[in-house]
Amino acid sequence: MRKHLTFFLCACVIAFTFTSCKKSSSSDSSGSNYMKANFDGSAKSFNTKVAAIKGNLGNGTYTLIISGFSSSEQLALSMWSDKDDFTAGKTFTLEALGGTTDNILTYAAPLGSSDPMSQWASVYDYGNVSESFQCTITEATSVYIKGTFSSVIYQNNNAAVASKTVTEGSFYAKY
Repeated sequence: MRKHLTFFLCACVIAFTFTSCKKSSSSDSSGSNYMKANFDGSAKSFNTKVAAIKGNLGNGTYTLIISGFSSSEQLALSMWSDKDDFTAGKTFTLEALGGTTDNILTYAAPLGSSDPMSQWASVYDYGNVSESFQCTITEATSVYIKGTFSSVIYQNNNAAVASKTVTEGSFYAKY
C-alpha cells in the first residue's frame, strides 16, 4: 500500500508541476537542463522538459522531485526527507522516512498511456525482487540541483517480472 501511495503522490506532484508552470521553450536557452541515463546499456535522454520541485509537506516531511520528458517518455526521481537535507554530497537510497516510504525512480512510455505495462518503478509490489535505488546530489543551490542516479526498475505487472537496469544517470534541473 505504501508503495502505491508513493507512486501516486509522485505522479500527482509531477502532473501539478507541469500543468501549473509557466510555458517556456523546450529547454532553457543555455541548454543546461538535462536528465539522461542508460537503460540496459542503451542511452536515453529526457531533455524536452526538465524541472525540479522541492516541497515542505508539513510535519517534518520534505520531498524533492526531478522530472524529465522526451517526446514519448518520462523519467522522474522522487525523494523524501525528514530534514530538508537535499544538499550536495547527500546520497539517497531506496528506504526513506525511517522505512515508511521509498525513494523511487519512475519511468513511463509511451506518455499518456493508462496501460499499467507502460509504467515502471524501482519498487515492485507483486513479489520478491532485488530492489535498488541510489541518487547522489552533487550540487545544490537555490536555483538548480545536479546529481547522479542508478536503479533497477520493474514493469507494473503481476504476470511476470520484467526489469530494466538504469545506470550512469545524471541530471541538472532548475527549480
